[in-house]
Amino acid sequence: MIIRLIRVELLKVKRSLALLMMLACPLMVALLCFGLQLKTYKTGLIRWDMYWAGSTAIWGYFMFPLYLALITGLLNGNEHRNSTWRLMLTLPIQSRQLFLAKFVLAAVFMLGANLALLFMTSCAIYVFGLLGFSISQAFKFDFVRFMLFANLSALPILVFQHWISWRVQNIVAPLAVGVIGTMGIVQIGQSENWIYYPWSYVMTALNASSADVRHQAIILASTLAACALGILTFWIGRRGVEFE
Repeated sequence: MIIRLIRVELLKVKRSLALLMMLACPLMVALLCFGLQLKTYKTGLIRWDMYWAGSTAIWGYFMFPLYLALITGLLNGNEHRNSTWRLMLTLPIQSRQLFLAKFVLAAVFMLGANLALLFMTSCAIYVFGLLGFSISQAFKFDFVRFMLFANLSALPILVFQHWISWRVQNIVAPLAVGVIGTMGIVQIGQSENWIYYPWSYVMTALNASSADVRHQAIILASTLAACALGILTFWIGRRGVEFE
């Protein structure tokens, strides 16, 4: 049943604003990094490891957490706006199944945004090559590690933002939570208390200098996300669907 629900949800988001945001947010980061790099370097030598580090830092610090708040708000907001929650639940499906299907859909959009960032950053590097810059060392970036660490470390944010946007009809509330959470990364993410702040896990997993710290962020994020998703799914099934 959940597989069928996911297929239905995928059909509903074709040509939607959510799909546009999945491409627009990574594009903004790629263009920003391209412009900054082009303005800074006048020679044909670019530290490509620093270029990738800068791109992932901007993504992990600011754009990615905000994107998760936006995308979950849009995916669930469509149902709130069109008053289709109760219509869907008149079908032979459970609220838990619908909640999980929506979460999987949001996870697909999260994965797609990270893939889009890698693709658009790579395209920007090829443009540098056309402009005469050396790109011989540009693609030694660990793409697999980025995809694994970025998606796993962001799961707690995705779970929490999905639940907020599910419960609250007004899309402003989930976006406000996302903005506040993102603002806290600058202060808490750089302190020893980062382990208590799920919004800091992405940046720590992607850019921490210590491999042990990066792996700790992944373990914390995966454990917290699994526990939170299980508890919230169980809670929704017990209480039924109530929206504020």
